[in-house]
Amino acid sequence: MAISKSLFRPRHGELGHLIILILIFECFTFNAFSYQVTDSVKAASTDSIIFHKFDGSLYRASSYSYRAIEDEDGIMFFGNENGLLEFDGTHWELHQKPNFGPVENLKIIGDKIYTLGGGDIGYFQRDSIGKMKYYSLNNKLDEYEMPYAWFIVENKGNIYYSSVYEGIYIYDGELVEKIAIKDAYSMVEINNEVIISIFGKNGGLAKIVGDTIEFVNKEFSFEDDAAYNIIHNNEDEWLVFTSEEGFYTLDPETYETELWDTEANQYFQQDSLYLWTVEKFRDSLFVASSWENGLVVFNHEGEILNVINEENGLNTNYYNVVKSDRRGNLWITNTPGINYLKWYNDDEKLNFEPQAKVRSMRVGDSTIYVKGIKDKVILRGEKSKSFGLYFSVPSFIKEDLEFSYYLEGFDEKWSDWTTDTRKEYTNLAGGQYIFHLRARTLDNKNLDILPFEFNIIVPTKWYESYVTYIVLGLLVGLLIFGFIRYRTHRLSITNKKLESIVKERTSELRSQKERLKKANEELKTINNELDNFVYRSSHDLVAPLKSLRGLISVAGMSNNPDEIKEYFKLMNISINKLEEFIKSIMDFSTNTKKPLEMKLVKMDTVLDSIVEDLKFYANADKVELIRAYDSDFEIKTDPKRLNIVLSNLVTNALKYHDFEKDDAPYIKVSTKVEDKSYIVEVEDNGSGIPNEYQNKIFDMFFRAHQGTEGSGLGLYIVVDTLNVLKGKIDFTSKTRVGTTFRVELPIVD
Repeated sequence: MAISKSLFRPRHGELGHLIILILIFECFTFNAFSYQVTDSVKAASTDSIIFHKFDGSLYRASSYSYRAIEDEDGIMFFGNENGLLEFDGTHWELHQKPNFGPVENLKIIGDKIYTLGGGDIGYFQRDSIGKMKYYSLNNKLDEYEMPYAWFIVENKGNIYYSSVYEGIYIYDGELVEKIAIKDAYSMVEINNEVIISIFGKNGGLAKIVGDTIEFVNKEFSFEDDAAYNIIHNNEDEWLVFTSEEGFYTLDPETYETELWDTEANQYFQQDSLYLWTVEKFRDSLFVASSWENGLVVFNHEGEILNVINEENGLNTNYYNVVKSDRRGNLWITNTPGINYLKWYNDDEKLNFEPQAKVRSMRVGDSTIYVKGIKDKVILRGEKSKSFGLYFSVPSFIKEDLEFSYYLEGFDEKWSDWTTDTRKEYTNLAGGQYIFHLRARTLDNKNLDILPFEFNIIVPTKWYESYVTYIVLGLLVGLLIFGFIRYRTHRLSITNKKLESIVKERTSELRSQKERLKKANEELKTINNELDNFVYRSSHDLVAPLKSLRGLISVAGMSNNPDEIKEYFKLMNISINKLEEFIKSIMDFSTNTKKPLEMKLVKMDTVLDSIVEDLKFYANADKVELIRAYDSDFEIKTDPKRLNIVLSNLVTNALKYHDFEKDDAPYIKVSTKVEDKSYIVEVEDNGSGIPNEYQNKIFDMFFRAHQGTEGSGLGLYIVVDTLNVLKGKIDFTSKTRVGTTFRVELPIVD
């Protein structure tokens, strides 16, 4: 089918557009069935090229795509008859303009994709959540109507559009101005100047100066031809490609041209073999398309390396526009669809680091684009407990990949490797999760692909909140307090019965008066201690509860989150006081009632239990625990009571440490066997015990450090426990130097 060359000069308006489509479809009628291949893969017989073919039935848009372009992340964009197509190697997405018009040309500048087509000029840009939105610039054209432009160039902050029939349009970010010149075709930036090629005998090469042009080479002119592409070849040379007048070299300093007499030039000098577009790829290779004879690959010296056409895998020979991606593979747009030509290499080396990425999330009927997310996504509503994740590796198509993923906080391990590019989670509990993603290629196991992770926060139900836990803690505290009051009342009744028995026997057994008198005095002492214990216990239990009640009341009147958070900290301090006092009471109760259970216990086991209890204690991570004994050292005693003794000593050493001292704080536990006794020493370099308090520290409710929280029962319980174990305790202490407690326990058979 013969087609005149003048008809295929750049199109103007919808009429030219329609004529070309009709003629192209005329050419393709005989081969229409072949265009229905969806995502098929065919290995070419030459140069290890793998073909992937995509058509409109796959990406749900018109099969006819005009041009392709790649962003910095490796995402491909295509100007399509129905809008802007986006492809990340796995998922296709169509972004449409409000008028549903075509995107015939496009260029990425910064974070915007400038487009032109259907009489409309504008750009696509992602919003705050990563969704692509279109912004029209037609309102800045004033009296101009934007025609079709084949080339778009950015220079010095301005955007230039070249239109054969209307001239050069310049957009400076505010308005669109026009340089009225006919037959301006190809346009390129050389040495920071915008160079254009002009059709006709009166044409040539010119540069744009302000709002006019200035010729730099009038000799480079042809009656019905011009430069279709101007491409950088090497440091001192550019190549100029015409449709039928041959290929030329261009000096970037003088703009002089010279015929590039090479095999590739001679090939395109054949009759009716008109050049359409040229693209440079892989640093030193070029691929050129003709109007109806497919593609020709040649090197920087003009040597033809390959011819690619319908016979070896291309979906059509007609009007192919080629774009190279950052891997050096080729994307070819044409009327039947899109071809992807991948050069097979099982040891491919890249000049960039590929990365697996979650591209979007599907929550209910909404889509969240991860590109617009800083470091985490916070989901809202009941539907957010279920979502789908879509992932890919830009610059790689899904047929070449396998993925593995792991949702930290839900999954127990990484998933098996899979070709699936979507993962759904349902009915997740509220909380924070981290989604981890990794990928690998099937044909190059040595290629490293960076992993990806981001945070997902699922809303928590009201009954899972901290406030609920605090209220439950208060209720538990009240129950414990009531239980203690009941037990105290029972003890009081028992004591009164004992007093009655003593009085009765005193009257009956006069001969035992002195002994009973002594017993009575002892009972009075016990009673006084009990009364004191009950009084102090009630006070120490009620005080934190009153504090909690007051803090809750104050927190309820505040709307300031920072103030409420501070009140929570104070509540936590009160709860810790209450917990510590209750633990002391439980230790006292255990020591009083529980029978001895003598057995071998490792010192490490006892200390590990104490360390686990204290790991959340304030400043616990700042104190070094030194174990100065053999790891298998064992003591035969009652393990529970030994734990009570050492827990109180280690806790006190931690609690009363002086963290303002220059020396690194430590607690040293050492053991030895001496004279049929076990010796356990607990040494610290803390604040020490003042001399005036050293004879009182084992008294009930005595606190040597009044400014520090504590029940005053710890050392009293230690002595009481050692009495049961038939042991004893001694200590040495010096203010601001430290304290050493020495515990002696008998060796039992």
